[in-house]
Amino acid sequence: MQFAPSQASGTGYVISFAIGASIVTILLWAIRFVYLLYQFDMNMVRTYNALPSLHLRIMWLPGGIAGTLWSIGNIASMISVENLGEGVGYSLTQSSMLVSGLWGIFYFQEVKSKGMKIKWFVSALITLIGIMLLSYEHKQ
Repeated sequence: MQFAPSQASGTGYVISFAIGASIVTILLWAIRFVYLLYQFDMNMVRTYNALPSLHLRIMWLPGGIAGTLWSIGNIASMISVENLGEGVGYSLTQSSMLVSGLWGIFYFQEVKSKGMKIKWFVSALITLIGIMLLSYEHKQ
């Protein structure tokens, strides 16, 4: 944002971000296809079958919901950084990793060791303290 014109806002870049992400995804898929094509001696059918399935019939609804929620969160994070500044706004948006960590610990049971859970919570507490300290530096 520091290189953008003063009248520009972060939300003005949402559409170009979406287009750029789509182009890069298609380009990477094409690179993988060409790589597999050479591995399978230019056999198109074997190459296509070697690609992972997109599971569109199953994933269209949960994938669409997840993408929509991510986009809303991305726009909200841009707005928070614009209004609160880098120190506070960006720190608050990055605290979403704490929510992900809690899901991993409690719902998905990814961390089994009590010692590792304690270390995670100590680190989360230090992170929250840092976010709160940064919020005191916010100037109107």
